[in-house]
Amino acid sequence: MEKDRTHRRKWFRLAVIFGTLFVTSAPPLGAAERLYTAYFSPAPGGSSVIWVAKEARLFDKHGLDVAPVLIPSSVRSLQGILAGEIAIGESAGPSFVSARLAGGDVVAIAGHSNILNYYFVTLPGIKRPEDLRGKTGGNHSPGTIADFALRVSLRRMGLDPAKDVSLRPIGVLLDRVAAMQKGIVQFTVLTEAEKPIVDKLGFPVLLDIVSLRIPFPQRGIYTTAKLIKEHPETVRRYMRAYVEAIQYFKTHKEETIQIMRKYSRVEDRGVLEHTWSWFSQDMPETPYPPPEGYQTVLQEMALTNPKAAAVNARELVDARFVKDHRFNTGFFSARRRAESANSRHKRE
Repeated sequence: MEKDRTHRRKWFRLAVIFGTLFVTSAPPLGAAERLYTAYFSPAPGGSSVIWVAKEARLFDKHGLDVAPVLIPSSVRSLQGILAGEIAIGESAGPSFVSARLAGGDVVAIAGHSNILNYYFVTLPGIKRPEDLRGKTGGNHSPGTIADFALRVSLRRMGLDPAKDVSLRPIGVLLDRVAAMQKGIVQFTVLTEAEKPIVDKLGFPVLLDIVSLRIPFPQRGIYTTAKLIKEHPETVRRYMRAYVEAIQYFKTHKEETIQIMRKYSRVEDRGVLEHTWSWFSQDMPETPYPPPEGYQTVLQEMALTNPKAAAVNARELVDARFVKDHRFNTGFFSARRRAESANSRHKRE
């Protein structure tokens, strides 16, 4: 056991050196405790809720000293949660379900991006799905959302990802785009927030996955059952701040854009405006973890892992902290009363 602990400490030190930031174990939890939370995308968009909760001091408001840490992979961020290095953090459905199938003690407690919001883009010469046969696609890495989206897209177009095309692990979007520009790969997938980047390059959309509204836990918040059992108030306070951050995101446009600029280092105002507008409309005020989205993931995984077919998606989620009326009704009631009064005034 001591050997395992030494190996893990060594691995985390190397991870920091190479830019995949994990953190030392959080101190014992208590009142006004400090904890680490992970986000896996440096791009403006879904991860911005955590940035907003930090910068708008919403974590502070609820007695938490939270340090956001970039771990640029939903798989590795989930590993950080399982290792106990991240108390509560962001990850994605495929990574989470894979961990649960392997016996991991992890639970979905929120979901604020609950459809597969990707686009399938190609080089200009590709006009139809049939043109993809024999071509090479730029992938992220196995188990990531992009990998899932790429495979789902190909199947939706009647193609077998394992037989009709080749998928090459390239990495993050900018690396995949560079590979497309060089002709190394001929297609890839990208998110709604990233679409303005490739629009400027003239890559056509062959499949608009966003419009299909496929239920999917693209971004969610996860923790361990152990933390929920031993420190439920910590989880509750985190979720209070998180839900309020969604509302802040929606109602404080300029402040949110400045926060996204700070963390993402994106200076293009058009990209930031597009991202804010899309996510403001798409994010639910009450970010329940979506059982139907996890069912989508389980169905896809069942094609290669029979264990997935036997899992009840509802057993993967714990929605009590979003449902908690002490902050759901309390935080939103004033706004809803104002909207209701305004609606009545208009009718009169």
